Amino acid sequence: MILNTFDIGWGNNFKTKQFEQELLQPFLSILSNSEKTAVVINSTWYTDDYHQEILVYLHKHPVDYIVLISMLDFAIPRAGRYQELSAKVIEIGYYAGSGELDYWALFLDRYFFPPHSIDLCGIDLIDRPFICLNRKPHDHRIRLYEQLRQRGLHTRGIVSMGGTTGTAVQSADTDIAVLELAPNSDNNQYGIPNDIASLGNIENWCRCFLNVVTETVYNINECHFVSEKIYKPMLGMRPFLIYADDGGEQWLTDRGFVNYLDDFTDISDLDLRQSDNLVPFLEVLSAQPTQYWQKKLVDLHQKIVYNKEHFYRYVDEQKFKMQKGIVCLT
Repeated sequence: MILNTFDIGWGNNFKTKQFEQELLQPFLSILSNSEKTAVVINSTWYTDDYHQEILVYLHKHPVDYIVLISMLDFAIPRAGRYQELSAKVIEIGYYAGSGELDYWALFLDRYFFPPHSIDLCGIDLIDRPFICLNRKPHDHRIRLYEQLRQRGLHTRGIVSMGGTTGTAVQSADTDIAVLELAPNSDNNQYGIPNDIASLGNIENWCRCFLNVVTETVYNINECHFVSEKIYKPMLGMRPFLIYADDGGEQWLTDRGFVNYLDDFTDISDLDLRQSDNLVPFLEVLSAQPTQYWQKKLVDLHQKIVYNKEHFYRYVDEQKFKMQKGIVCLT
C-alpha cells in the first residue's frame, strides 16, 4: 500500500500533470493493492530541504519501497540518496534502467498542436538562418544568449530570452488551449508564455532554417533528461542543433534518431559536438545567402522526414513499455 505521496510540483488542474497520473496509474494501482508499504516521491521542484523532510518521515515510517518519479522534470532524487534506508528504490521516468520512460515524447504525441494550412517543408518563407527560443533564463541559456548578443547574432536569427536579460518574441497566435496545458502564472516574470505543445508563432518558425535547441538542462546525458524542446523541431520539420555537452549526439543516437552535426562541412570545419563551437558556427551560417539556407533545407529533407517518422516509432516503443508494465514489484 502507498503510505504517502510527496509531490510539490505542478497541480492536477493541468493536463501535463493529469497525463503523468494517467501513465502512472496502472503501476500505482498495483502498488496500492500490495501488502508491502511504499512512498511515492516526485522529482518536480524537488529541493534539498524537501529531501531532508522526506528523510525524517522515512526514518519514522520505514517502508518496503521508495518509488521515485521523474517525468515532468529531471531526476533530482537519485537512488543513492536513500542508501541509509533499507527500502528498495524503484525509479520511473527519466532514469536509466528498466523503469525508463520518455514522458515528453508521449505527451507531444497526445497533445501536439500541428500548424494548419502551411507547408512546413516550403522554402519560400525562409529568410533567417536560425531560431533559438528561451523562456526560463537558466544559466546555460543566458550564457548562449550573451554569446549571440556579443556577436550581433540575436538580430540575425530569431532569438528570445525570458526575464530581464533578454527579449521576448511575439507569440500572439498561440492557441489558448495550448497555454492551459501547463502553469503560466510566471509569464509576468519571464514575459513569454509557457507554450509546450505547439511551434509558437508559426510565421516565425517558417522563416527560420535551423532550430537551436536549449534544453532544460545542459548536461542531458548526465541528467538523463530531455523535454518537449528536443522533439519540436522533429515535428516542425526542421534541422536542429542542441546546445549540450556533446551536441545531443548520444541521446539521439541511443534512441535511433539522426543528428545534423556533420551536415555543414561545406561551410565550416568546426566540430559541432563541442558546444563552444555552436556560436562561431551560427556566425558562419548567418553569413550565407538566403539561397543557401533554402537549398540546405531541401538537401536535408530525407533526414528531416526520417526523424519525424522515427519520432512516432519511438513513441510506439514507449507505449509498448507501458503495455508490458513499467516495472515489476519483486
